[in-house]
Amino acid sequence: MREAVKKYIAEHYEDYVKDLEALTNIDSGNGDREGTEAANKFVAEKMTAIGAATEFRYNDRACHLISRLKGTGKYTILLVAHVDTVFKKGEAARRPFRVDENNFAWGPGVGDDKATVVEVIYGLEALKAAGFDNFKEIIYYTNGEEEGGSKTAEDIVAELSQQSDFAIIMDVARPNWGIVTQRKGNAKYRVEVTGKGGHHGNASQSCANAIHQLAYTITELQKLASPMPGNPEDYTAAALKARGIVDAGQFIPQNTVNVGVIGSTNDKISVIPGDAFCEVNIRCFTIEEQQRIDAEVKALADKVVIPGTSIKITGGIVTGPMQKTAQAQKMVDVYKRIVKDEYGAEVNEWVAGGLTDGNRTAKFVPTLDALGVENYDEHTDHESVDLNTAVPRTTAFALTLAELAETF
Repeated sequence: MREAVKKYIAEHYEDYVKDLEALTNIDSGNGDREGTEAANKFVAEKMTAIGAATEFRYNDRACHLISRLKGTGKYTILLVAHVDTVFKKGEAARRPFRVDENNFAWGPGVGDDKATVVEVIYGLEALKAAGFDNFKEIIYYTNGEEEGGSKTAEDIVAELSQQSDFAIIMDVARPNWGIVTQRKGNAKYRVEVTGKGGHHGNASQSCANAIHQLAYTITELQKLASPMPGNPEDYTAAALKARGIVDAGQFIPQNTVNVGVIGSTNDKISVIPGDAFCEVNIRCFTIEEQQRIDAEVKALADKVVIPGTSIKITGGIVTGPMQKTAQAQKMVDVYKRIVKDEYGAEVNEWVAGGLTDGNRTAKFVPTLDALGVENYDEHTDHESVDLNTAVPRTTAFALTLAELAETF
């Protein structure tokens, strides 16, 4: 079976590139229902051809596709990719798909995530051509709203995760056989301070400065963050490369706190502000730290320093982290062994502070993330895909899927 899978993928590389061109040249920006529908109809046609049942789901902003392949085995596997991009309609016409002399592909969303959407199709085609059906079901969900997120997408991921035994997130890969094995969870809060406004010159003694209190609260919030590793200039991608350090996310602090928005209705320095607010994003690698910090954030509502002010804190944990459980480690080990056996390469495990659908699947099932084709500079007009990695990455994905389906 292994040799048949490898042979099919290698022999169909040109077809892969043609399909990637067709999909990349479909505008499917986040929020573009018509575009995401066109992209998912392209995927549905390919999946139907290999025997999958397909189901479209819609909201006002997007089209989502669920494809199901039935097998004869024991385990159900969830594969998740996305067809939406960050680019507006017309971008594909402005800079259509092209391949350069180094075999890099260019175009809007070519790497995030269209090269990997097509990778899944060819991996599944190869398994079918090799006669492999030792799985109960393979569910392939192509999200139409991954870039912006939505309740529709979150509900679908939760629904499908609970029907599955494990999940593989087919999203942006890291260079040099990099995969992601841990992701931070996300929490959001709004802090509102109410004071007593008035004239700075004549009424200071009877006022309570809301911004002053907010400053104290922000200082307490920042104390919840883990220490930074050092001078930020020493930890840019360029600086690490210059020092010969491979960046795999190892310098990302365990817990980070970002006060990203701050404001008040007051806009005069002669007036003591009677209100102030800030919005805060907190990210952690573990559920335990999320829960601990969540409690400490909410306790700050009682820590009033400026007499006459009061503090209201709303929000909480939004998304849990993707943690590397023992079962997830088994998935990692299978992938590493296959890559080593087939290509003599070492897989680099990354940790990430950003979220994917992997955070949501990990709430329910063991999850492996970032098994896509390797790409660079996503979300920019110079995003590219290293097509030299398409065949090996697709092969490793397909063989890993097959082994996990039989032995998980």
